[in-house]
Amino acid sequence: MILPFLTAALTVWAVWNGRRRAAMGWWLVTVLIYIAWYGYHMTRELNLSF
Repeated sequence: MILPFLTAALTVWAVWNGRRRAAMGWWLVTVLIYIAWYGYHMTRELNLSF
């Protein structure tokens, strides 16, 4: 999943440019992506054999 890494990179970029509000927004988007991802994978069955 590249999307959380992209949004985290945008967060860092916003911090470096002094855009605090944008950084907090991108950070929130990153956290929401991780929560959705964790929720999906924690509630699905893990099939290890084919």
